[in-house]
Amino acid sequence: MDVLIVILVVVVLAAAFVFIRAQTNAKGRWGINALRTSCPRCGTRLPMIRKPATREEALWGGWTCPQCRCQVDKYGRERGAG
Repeated sequence: MDVLIVILVVVVLAAAFVFIRAQTNAKGRWGINALRTSCPRCGTRLPMIRKPATREEALWGGWTCPQCRCQVDKYGRERGAG
């Protein structure tokens, strides 16, 4: 019984690792960006500690540039209208 639990835990952790790794490489919504980014319009360095300005920023990460008000995702790309 204990062996089954250990195997189950290992499989779940492996699946989580593969999922997170794939999302990080794809730069999807679920990924994690640990690097500091800049505004794509004006080049202003965005703060490491952020205060979300919109609901989408609070849920998925990103910033609103304090200089030009450009909305930027967590990877430093400008958020499109579509």
